[in-house]
Amino acid sequence: MRSNNKMTIKYYDKLTQRCRRLGSDVTFNYCRCHAEENGSCSSIIQCWWERFDVAGHLNAHLTKDQFLTLEQPQPKPKITKLMEIIQEAQRRVSK
Repeated sequence: MRSNNKMTIKYYDKLTQRCRRLGSDVTFNYCRCHAEENGSCSSIIQCWWERFDVAGHLNAHLTKDQFLTLEQPQPKPKITKLMEIIQEAQRRVSK
């Protein structure tokens, strides 16, 4: 991992905001690490850009391939997205 940011990962990981997909508050850590099976949420840059330089932060802490995947996410079919949202909501309710 490359790191030249003044702020640490832990600082950003504690930030929260409302998730458009889940409809509830989530931490940046959730979006960065737990939102999808393969790691970061594919919408992380679009959701967090107004709060801080998320692209610069991720570029500093991810490998080049990981960052490019986030920068140019492959869109999922709508039905797949809907099923993922339903499954996540069911997991949250059952906790």
